Amino acid sequence: MSATAAAGKAARSKKRQKKHSKGKGSAAAPAQALAQSSRWRWLAYNGTAAVAGHCLVWGATGDAMAGAGFMGRAMTSLVPLGVTVAVAGATYGGWKAGGLLRGLPGPAGLAARPALALGGALWAQGTGPLITDGMAALAPWPVLLAPLAVAGAFGAVCWLYLERHAVNWSRPLRWAARIPLATVVLSSALYSPGALL
Repeated sequence: MSATAAAGKAARSKKRQKKHSKGKGSAAAPAQALAQSSRWRWLAYNGTAAVAGHCLVWGATGDAMAGAGFMGRAMTSLVPLGVTVAVAGATYGGWKAGGLLRGLPGPAGLAARPALALGGALWAQGTGPLITDGMAALAPWPVLLAPLAVAGAFGAVCWLYLERHAVNWSRPLRWAARIPLATVVLSSALYSPGALL
């Protein structure tokens, strides 16, 4: 009796394993198809936004590669661009640091933020020679990476001020809000090599 019971138990266990493996295989196929479908949807969503933005730039300038000229001009003004970024960063940093001193008594607490922001901006204006020396020491990397840095800065601005706020908008408006960021990504792929030639 125990031998037949053991054989029956083994047969039932085998049936269960077969059933579970069949269920897993059939569930994996639709999940894989769904993942593949979502990738194509993502590509279509972002690709159409990028093409629409590129066509708008092309229509406005009359030149399909108009951004290459802009990138080329940006490469010749890397030091002034670097100084501008340093001034903006030091001003913002000074403003934030001044917020920590708001608790000072009297007018010192009120003047802390503007004074530190102004001091940061004035200090950063003198960083031109430092940036020039740094670029000379790191050559040719600053010139090679600058197009990506410029595109990254534009992309960050698009994401910060447009993409984040478009999350709860309707689908067509979200797609329209994606156009600037997708255009920056496509343009960096198209224009950056041209700026280096």
